[in-house]
Amino acid sequence: MNILSNDFVLEIGSGHNPNVRADVLCDKFIDDDEQRGGMIVTDRPLVEADGQYLPFVDGAFDYVICMHVLEHVEDPDLLLTEMMRVSSRGYIETPSEIGERIYGWPYHNWVVNEINGHLVLHKNPKQAEFGQLFHTLAAQDRHWRKFHIMHHDLFLVQHEWNEKIDYEILLEKESPLNLSCPQTIERLLTFDLPEQTHREFWLVLKSVVPRSIVSRAKSLFARKRMGRLTKSLKEIIICPKCKDDVLWNEDRILCRNCDKAFPIVDGIPRMNVMPMMST
Repeated sequence: MNILSNDFVLEIGSGHNPNVRADVLCDKFIDDDEQRGGMIVTDRPLVEADGQYLPFVDGAFDYVICMHVLEHVEDPDLLLTEMMRVSSRGYIETPSEIGERIYGWPYHNWVVNEINGHLVLHKNPKQAEFGQLFHTLAAQDRHWRKFHIMHHDLFLVQHEWNEKIDYEILLEKESPLNLSCPQTIERLLTFDLPEQTHREFWLVLKSVVPRSIVSRAKSLFARKRMGRLTKSLKEIIICPKCKDDVLWNEDRILCRNCDKAFPIVDGIPRMNVMPMMST
């Protein structure tokens, strides 16, 4: 990710493992850990909100990170449009179609391909051809884990954008990925040898350093950055529904235009469009 040192960064769907450079975290599910690998992290400003209805002013951020969220949403056009509204640059990561076919997550609504820098989404047919086979291998077999990490380009879409996200949404379930085409195979198997060596180094490092130590180090770095933040939540939060200004009270945020109130629980603004409280 090409994040500059002074960039003000939002992460959508931050979950249990937010990026160390994210200044503001945003997650739709604060209390529900069903689709993530641990408890929500709250070590920096956090807002509960749906990425399809972001409660932030236009251009609030310099960079937005969105990892493993796009494939989940009901309307990806809403999410992508909102990302471009609140920031001019960002990074999107999803499983690739190869990863989706091999692992088969039943709660993913969309399959994502990147073709010549162009994101193409189509409806997920949700056919788990291999059941839990490769999930089990990933958990138990170090050889498969190493292959996965060394060839993660096969399993991930990693798309960095500037000014505009180039994308297309196909409403049918037919895949645009032609694995019978030699050019497609050549593109998928074009590896950067220095990058491969770099991945192998991190593979060894990850196997040695306990995850708890990594998490604590990331949290410490994030807390140090908080002292340098140039914007507060009160300056950038608006109504997620109508995008109007809001009024902050001690225990809730009010939108007079919508006549709605959003609770503040344990210091976290709960800005999901649904459900909402009446004033």
